[in-house]
Amino acid sequence: MIPDQSEPESPPFRPSRFFSSRIFYGWWVLGVISCMAALNNAFFDKSPALFLIPVGASLGLNRATTSLIFSLGRTEGALNGPVVGYLVDRFGARKMMVIGTVMAGAGFIIFAFSPNVWVFALAYLGFVSLGATMAFQDSATSMVNMWFSRYRVRAMSIREASGNLGSTILIPVMTLVIVIYDWRTAALMGAVAYLVLILPLMPFLKESPESIGLLPDGANRDAVQRAREATAQTRTSEIQRLRRYYDGVDFGVKEALHTSSFWYLLMGTMFRQVSRVGIDLHYVAILQWKELDLSVAALIFTLRLGMNVPSKLIIGYFGDRVSKPAILTGGMILYTLGLVLLLSSGAVWVLVLSAIISGMSEGITPVNWGAIGDYFGRRHYATLRGIINLSYSWALLSVPFAAGWWFDQHASYTVPVVVSAVASVASIVFYALMRQPKLPDRINSE
Repeated sequence: MIPDQSEPESPPFRPSRFFSSRIFYGWWVLGVISCMAALNNAFFDKSPALFLIPVGASLGLNRATTSLIFSLGRTEGALNGPVVGYLVDRFGARKMMVIGTVMAGAGFIIFAFSPNVWVFALAYLGFVSLGATMAFQDSATSMVNMWFSRYRVRAMSIREASGNLGSTILIPVMTLVIVIYDWRTAALMGAVAYLVLILPLMPFLKESPESIGLLPDGANRDAVQRAREATAQTRTSEIQRLRRYYDGVDFGVKEALHTSSFWYLLMGTMFRQVSRVGIDLHYVAILQWKELDLSVAALIFTLRLGMNVPSKLIIGYFGDRVSKPAILTGGMILYTLGLVLLLSSGAVWVLVLSAIISGMSEGITPVNWGAIGDYFGRRHYATLRGIINLSYSWALLSVPFAAGWWFDQHASYTVPVVVSAVASVASIVFYALMRQPKLPDRINSE
């Protein structure tokens, strides 16, 4: 709920000469976060698919062991989700982003010079994964949620699309660097991205619109106040929209946990992650199993990432207007179809079609996370997201490891892809059951 106040919480903010005051400052914040997301998505989220084979070969590791370490990194971030979420809600997102960025940059330096599996594990688990998830999974998304209400899904879609655009551009560059030089040089590129490019952008981020005397989306304070004071007889459709977006209810954590909507969202998200994490890490390896060489596999992987960009922007535009359960359910139906095509044939055109469909399905990601803010408010967003992250932490570790183990034992990815498809169908069911939660009893009793 937006505080009811006639005066801003701080003196009116004047943007620096780099930013126009005619544009809502939240869009500038989103632009900065999107640049950060582009780099983080390439060097942390998507790079394990490129590092998996060369790192294992360099350090003498089998596919399962290498998968285990990269998977542990994702699991660690999810396990820390409730704690980091609480710290973000308690101390602010920007502080956590600074700490996480420094940790990730230092971790990539250590990773680049890893002489054995133990240093590799320490670098990736103790620094890269912990720092990157702290800064860009929990904190950055929470900051976007604070700055936007009416355009929340649209803003999250721009951030997500920017991340995938960064991967689309940088994954081919990283592939080229690994082929010409080695994976260690690509890892050093990651250190530069965090410490030289991302870290200097932090001062431009502001914690919330209220902290600089604004409202989410740049809403007019007087218009919101008039909407609050309107009687039932004078409430126009515009006034009702203003009250919905800027006078909504912030659920407490316990109140959210007592709604069926939260648990359907949690279960849908959990099974969605189960269906994705093994495929995401092993995607290039799966295409090589289909007898494509590395360069062709990397191009198809890049196409899959590239399809995320228009998909997220288009779905983001409609995501604030269309039923979220409908969007999430439709997206997972597309993803299931992509998995069926991936398994059904080794023909390049079929694999390309699978990549296009799977990439389009990822457009639902910002709707998934935007639903938390739309359903339960802004105040405890990071904590609630952290709880959902925790729910699929087991999958981030076990599913990619199991896929690698299965390949080591059977030289096949058939069973891992089938398991992912089954989990995708389960996700469809839970998303379809989601509904807007009822207001807490304390609201109804007032």
